[in-house]
Amino acid sequence: MSGVPAFIKKILLPRHSRLGRFLRRLRDDRRDRRFTPPYDPAELLARAEEFNRNAETYWKAVDSEPSSRAEALRKPFTTISGTGSLLYRVGLVLEELRPGIGQVVLDLGAGTCWLSAWLNRLNCRTISMDVSPTALKLGRELFRQEPQPRPDLDPQFLGYDGRRLPLPDESVDRVVCFDAFHHLPNGAEILGEIFRVLKPGGRAVFAEPGEGHSRAGHSRIEAERFGVLENELDLKALADEARRLGFTEFLVKPYPDPRALTLDVREYFEFMNGRDRFFPADALRRSLRDFQIFSLAKGSEIVDSRNPSRLLAAISTGPGSAFLQGTPGTVVRVRLNVRNAGDTLWLAESRPGGGYVSLGGHLLDEKGETLDWDFFRGPLPGPVPANKSIILEADVRLPEQSGRYRLRFDLVDENIAWFAQHGSATVDLDVNVSPA
Repeated sequence: MSGVPAFIKKILLPRHSRLGRFLRRLRDDRRDRRFTPPYDPAELLARAEEFNRNAETYWKAVDSEPSSRAEALRKPFTTISGTGSLLYRVGLVLEELRPGIGQVVLDLGAGTCWLSAWLNRLNCRTISMDVSPTALKLGRELFRQEPQPRPDLDPQFLGYDGRRLPLPDESVDRVVCFDAFHHLPNGAEILGEIFRVLKPGGRAVFAEPGEGHSRAGHSRIEAERFGVLENELDLKALADEARRLGFTEFLVKPYPDPRALTLDVREYFEFMNGRDRFFPADALRRSLRDFQIFSLAKGSEIVDSRNPSRLLAAISTGPGSAFLQGTPGTVVRVRLNVRNAGDTLWLAESRPGGGYVSLGGHLLDEKGETLDWDFFRGPLPGPVPANKSIILEADVRLPEQSGRYRLRFDLVDENIAWFAQHGSATVDLDVNVSPA
């Protein structure tokens, strides 16, 4: 019906008609079958060194032109029109990446390292890697401009030769590649390197422009002016290669661009009432062709207190610990039985930024009013897996003033949450402080 006027199409093929939906699916299936990346893989491999050199040429030009340089250092707040969609994609990537406090995150194709800077704020140990030394130089400058830098997390900036990642085997917890993988002429080779450096249970998350990116105006200009590679990914071929390498999962986030889907209020309530035909699935599919977010897993993820799931503890008092008593400022020992009732491994070793579990206590008066919220901290004897029980002994210094108190015990995932915030039960002990 390519020759039929648009107003007749609208009459014959309304958006929610069964025939209209069938023809759109047929059209989409044909697009899937005829999609081919703009470059032949053999040509890409033959020109790999050329493309990597041209990436440095591009970044040198950016660095030498004041307005381009300033724009690069503002990313992702570059343009009013594109920032919303970019931040939306970053949010999807971070949710899928699930980084943890203190985890080593490789930002591959980091460019000016703006995403690395955000991960640094989240208390991750970042490795920013790019084939362009000039891009990494700009990245160091961006880190120096950060209002809340974490130099104690030792952010690293590493160049590489475009083939081998200069990292030991199984040395990083996460890999993120944002709008960069389509610039790689040897994607299969780099995917193998990503698998090599990921720890078991690690994840690699990618955000990529979709079909038609290589033909977009800005892509053509950069390819013609600097010779950079503007390719498009073949997700089916990439999934096959990932399985061959040993990745256990290849997951795609079917989220459209926020501008792609909007319902009027009537359609919204119709859809929420179970009428699925009001959901514009054809617009969703069109948007999914415009950008892709996908992740690869290397085995089962190990959930620990650096990025917890369910923080639950069963706490009970041991023999002789029904109440505490002593003179002001004296130290008394508490014995508690603690069971990990959640699904998260509790790490015990202190580390910069938090992400480890401690015993904590709040001091209350005898009526239950809080006097000192963070009155007590005590370390765990070691890591505690889910469903394991431990006996925890802790030394508590009594208040300096005589009187009757309560001490409320809880566990805390440092710099993340108290367990009570996840619905975990606390335990109160009566405290009697007698005059000296």
